[in-house]
Amino acid sequence: MSSGTAAAPGTCGELVQGTIKGEPFLVTCPVDLWSEVTVEFNPGSKPGASLDKSWQALKLTMNYLGRSAEGVAIRRKSILPEGKGMASSTADIAATCLATARACGQELPPETIAKIAAQVEPSDGQMFPGIMLCNHLTGEPKKYLGQAPPLDIVIADPGGSVDTVLFNCRQDLASKNFQKEPMVKQALELVTRGLLTGDWEMMGRGATISAQANQLMLPKPYLALWRQWAAEVGALGVVVAHSGTIMGMIMDPGGVDPREVADFIKRRKPEWMVWSTSMINGGLR
Repeated sequence: MSSGTAAAPGTCGELVQGTIKGEPFLVTCPVDLWSEVTVEFNPGSKPGASLDKSWQALKLTMNYLGRSAEGVAIRRKSILPEGKGMASSTADIAATCLATARACGQELPPETIAKIAAQVEPSDGQMFPGIMLCNHLTGEPKKYLGQAPPLDIVIADPGGSVDTVLFNCRQDLASKNFQKEPMVKQALELVTRGLLTGDWEMMGRGATISAQANQLMLPKPYLALWRQWAAEVGALGVVVAHSGTIMGMIMDPGGVDPREVADFIKRRKPEWMVWSTSMINGGLR
């Protein structure tokens, strides 16, 4: 009997998402919240319940490695909520790919993991190191934008859920993306320049523009209020799940304590789920 374990970070939505000249892309926003998967070869074992996407990833990985997927079990430990836009499925899938390879005594590069993940569903790019611009439909990495800034993020979930697969099958997706391309291009330029120069306020402005542009695609009823609160607490900007429900505030490290901001929000919206975490570099462990 052999086993392998791997962990993948989730995300706080995306710093930028949309299309440029019709090509879809996103810029990852990995956070310090993880999904850990263990794959174990054990004759007679069965895949874990409610892990259909991980099971698809396992079979695709085994096929890539030229191995049979018989007698394999999957175990997952995750604190990432599902259907919120925190890349919980991508984290599970990516961790499963690497755990499967490790159970076979091998490692897989992030490019291979991303391609496998994209065969299961549109995926984020948190398997790549640092902050990456990638095509979330094909899994292809397009541009490494740099290291994650040392910033905290306050995250809120007002409720509800979004199915990533159904969202990306929308008939109006291409036309809506085309309409918001000018704002998305501006957002990408600011985020790219901000990461390159260490100007976190510029990066935050870019993320905020992308969040606002996404109101055309998936309106968030509380985004205006969220931006108002972000200004009141001196946040660098806001970030959203472009195909999910969550919203985040990017906090200035010299400003208000993120835990105080979380308490500030909880007092005003006690029915929301609110927590704080930090931005980290992408990459599996």
